Amino acid sequence: MVFPERAEQLSLLESALGDVLGGRGQVVTVTGPVGSGKTELTHQFAALAAERGVRVVRTHASPGEVGPGLGIFGQILESCPSADELRARLTSSGETLSPQLMLSVCHDLLRSASRRPLLLIADDVHLTDADSLSGLLYLVRHSRSAPVMLVLVAGEYSQQTIPLFHAELLREPHHRQIPLPLLSVRGVAAVLAERLGEAAAQRLAPAAHAVAGGNPLVVRALIEEHLSNHQDPVKEPLEPGEASATAVLACLHHSGAAGLEVARAHVLLGRYGTPELRSELTSLPRRVVDHFTDSLREAGLLGEDGHLRHPAAAAAVLHDLDLADTSTVRLRAAELLHGEGACPLAIAQHLAAADRLDRPWHVSLLRRAAEEALNRRESGLALQYLDLALRESHDDEERALITAAKVRVEWLTNPARAMPHFAALLSAFERGQLPDLDAVILARALTWHGREEESAAILSTISSREHAPEVRRALHTTAQSLRSTHPDSALVRWEQRTAPPAPGLEPAAPLPDEAVMWEHLRDGDHAAAARLAEDMLCGDQSPDYWRGPRGSAVCVLVYAHELDRAQHWTTLFFQDAEPGFRTWHAVQATVLAEVARRRGNLPEASHRAQEALRLMSPRAWGPQIELPLASLISAATAMGHLSTAADWLAFPRPEDAPKTRYHLHYLEARGHHHLAEGRYLPALRDFMACGGLMESWDMDIAAVVPWRLGVAEALLGLGQLERAAELLDCQEARPGAAHPRVRGTLLRLRAGTVKPREAVDLLRKAAEVLDTDELPVELLAALIDLNRVYVELGDSHRARFTARRVWQIAAQCGAEARVRAALLPEFSTARTGSGTPPATKDTLQSVLSEAELRVAEQAARGYTNREIADRLFITVSTVEQHLTRVYRKLQVGGRSDLQSRVSPHLRGTA
Repeated sequence: MVFPERAEQLSLLESALGDVLGGRGQVVTVTGPVGSGKTELTHQFAALAAERGVRVVRTHASPGEVGPGLGIFGQILESCPSADELRARLTSSGETLSPQLMLSVCHDLLRSASRRPLLLIADDVHLTDADSLSGLLYLVRHSRSAPVMLVLVAGEYSQQTIPLFHAELLREPHHRQIPLPLLSVRGVAAVLAERLGEAAAQRLAPAAHAVAGGNPLVVRALIEEHLSNHQDPVKEPLEPGEASATAVLACLHHSGAAGLEVARAHVLLGRYGTPELRSELTSLPRRVVDHFTDSLREAGLLGEDGHLRHPAAAAAVLHDLDLADTSTVRLRAAELLHGEGACPLAIAQHLAAADRLDRPWHVSLLRRAAEEALNRRESGLALQYLDLALRESHDDEERALITAAKVRVEWLTNPARAMPHFAALLSAFERGQLPDLDAVILARALTWHGREEESAAILSTISSREHAPEVRRALHTTAQSLRSTHPDSALVRWEQRTAPPAPGLEPAAPLPDEAVMWEHLRDGDHAAAARLAEDMLCGDQSPDYWRGPRGSAVCVLVYAHELDRAQHWTTLFFQDAEPGFRTWHAVQATVLAEVARRRGNLPEASHRAQEALRLMSPRAWGPQIELPLASLISAATAMGHLSTAADWLAFPRPEDAPKTRYHLHYLEARGHHHLAEGRYLPALRDFMACGGLMESWDMDIAAVVPWRLGVAEALLGLGQLERAAELLDCQEARPGAAHPRVRGTLLRLRAGTVKPREAVDLLRKAAEVLDTDELPVELLAALIDLNRVYVELGDSHRARFTARRVWQIAAQCGAEARVRAALLPEFSTARTGSGTPPATKDTLQSVLSEAELRVAEQAARGYTNREIADRLFITVSTVEQHLTRVYRKLQVGGRSDLQSRVSPHLRGTA
């Protein structure tokens, strides 16, 4: 690739070549930063010279090539016509480049140049040996009047590395210097245009220039990487990666060992790096460090902020470290940064890379770094630092602190991983080696896994002590949160003995009391409960799930049916959670599943709940698994997927663990599944067990679980109408009965205790109460019952109208299977091969629209879609759409199924 902005320099070289062809010798020094395209320019020039009949000899210096025959002059000797004779003289002279031998080489080249002009290119002159530099000066001095052109390629700062050589060149009248600057944004665009076109080049050039700093070698690598990474590179953004970072690394290696060391110092010390610290880290003099820092900036590799421009270059430089030196260099960098007062995260990365600790302060620093990493939502980094600290620590109290921190991080990533640490932490707590705040966190972790007796013992012990305001605050919020989620006897006894924070120890602006929020919910004042919940959520600024009441407040919003607000806060709290925080993501998915279920979006509820169960194993979930399972079972049952619900009922859960509030939802879900299957006695047992727990926990709140409605429905199924009516009267007299969900369901069930004509009015009222955007499932149940009553009364017109409304709502919430089983039992059983007779015309009229019924009738008679369209004066597309809906509503697989299942009088002759 030829860089367009090099045209001027190429023209200067061609001008000098013209003088050489005229018999006047020329010496040109091409200088520029590493990667600036010096070699590329000389390659292009060499090709032009060769086309004009010039003999081209290329030589190249490499670090370490010192001694006769190894450097640039040794390569020049090999290009001489008398190379064999000169090589023999070199060997016989004891392998020294004497002035006489250098002179002989010059004369030999000049004689050959008299027959054919000579272009001699010496690349990387600044890296060659002293003998080669002396030999080059011989050639320079003897080529003034000969057709010889010397092109000396040197680094940007070669005047400082070989000053005497450059001073001698300046004395020669036939010497000129051509500097190569870095590419401008315009130059980068011109390079990009050659491969990507003008439009893409203009779009990508600023980003490419910012990453490469105008360094041609890096620009070229960026282009090749972009072309290989994207199928349509013209439209894709520039994404610098490891491939182009390798070009940066190549430039650094080309700058020499000292330049590479200085670049590594910039990377290792980061924003804390000063010239003095870099000098200490590299053991290089300050002037050398400054020189190579300037060289890296001139090469476009280093930005003004001291960081490598390429985003992946720092990692490439660190990976390039010799494994034998990594530990020593990293520990030295950590020591220097610690002395400068750098932040723990900047130091900890070096300790982790060194993979060993040898200073007393290393362990405590890793603990602080892990805390910072966790606050930045980098759980993997936090665990890496804690694991190293735990491995290297030999102090029992310190190990307890590290283990407690690990439990906190691992609860966020996978609660099951925290369980093996419980024994060590309980032992440390008994020895008094675990701080109270860490002990509170341990208690909550134990509660999560159902170990409430141990949790209560810890909290009770802490409560009896004098402690700091932060600990009292943690105890207070823990008491209330656990009381609402884990109201088992051990925690209840501890919570009842726990006093609120003493005056003077409370925070300046205490959060609203959770107990008041739940009391409003218990009294049926849903609006007040929701307001208090949002006040609590707005006031909770803690980033730590363990210490905040947010989970309880969001649940209250769900129970108060403030579903939009519950979804908003759930999304807000977890929006910054990294992918590794699987617990947070699982909890978020669970809450959103319950929100979707109560809103009537059953497929979304099922999807969210399954996502929650995929994120964590049953062992990691502990007793909390019953909430996502309850959402899944309820959604599947409401959709009519009873076998799917049965599968989820068999999903593993810790049945021997203490019961949580989530167990109430599980009992409710299982009870409704029993009702749908017609198993009324098991349903009755589940709802009664649910009610017993709620009453014993002082949590008899209809907004949480309206268990009396479930009992009444089971009693109706058992034919015990009077007892069902009594339960409904009891529910109607309790707080919260006015909520549309409770009121509408109550009216629907009361219709089952009266005669059909009275039931119509009750079911109509139920439908009116439930006819909101967020209660489609409850409305669907009321309309299915209303349709059934209309059929019993022989009111086919209203039955047909109601059935169509049922189908509309079923499509809205994904419950077509449920409606199909309720309105078309003959089709549901026909799929199982039970041999039920075909559907009657009345049944079909209650399900299909008039247009759909006409199309189904013609299809059953055997007409093709085109024939149906002609007979009914509609388009073929309309016929196809009607048939698709007919197949879905009747649950048939196609035309043949339709013909076999539609009653014979529809298949009569036209």
